[in-house]
Amino acid sequence: MVVNIDLGDIEKNISQTIADVDGKIRRTAGKSAGFKLGEKLEGNTPTDPTTGRVLLKETVSVSAVRENGEVDVGYGRKAYFRAHVVNMGSQHQAGQHFIEKTVDTEAEAVMQEYMTELKKGLGL
Repeated sequence: MVVNIDLGDIEKNISQTIADVDGKIRRTAGKSAGFKLGEKLEGNTPTDPTTGRVLLKETVSVSAVRENGEVDVGYGRKAYFRAHVVNMGSQHQAGQHFIEKTVDTEAEAVMQEYMTELKKGLGL
């Protein structure tokens, strides 16, 4: 399950700038930002109130950084259905929307992390 953040024209300009950066620097910055969002997503993942178990926490994954600098952060194939039901809900259960809440609250911090790592890699 992947949630996309739409930043409009800013996103297109940032993507072009990131794509122009050397591959190693881009990958390092992308992984750093992806892991930061992954940590926050793990922290916001709901637990089972009866047992206290976290059924999704250990399945948060960060993809490889693509050429345009994009990174997917989310749940793997085995946990997708469970994440979808808990996040979006079903006819018997209201959705908790924890993925969207995490993205909304952490988008700026993750972008800052990305830019900080790019600057460090470029020596700025």
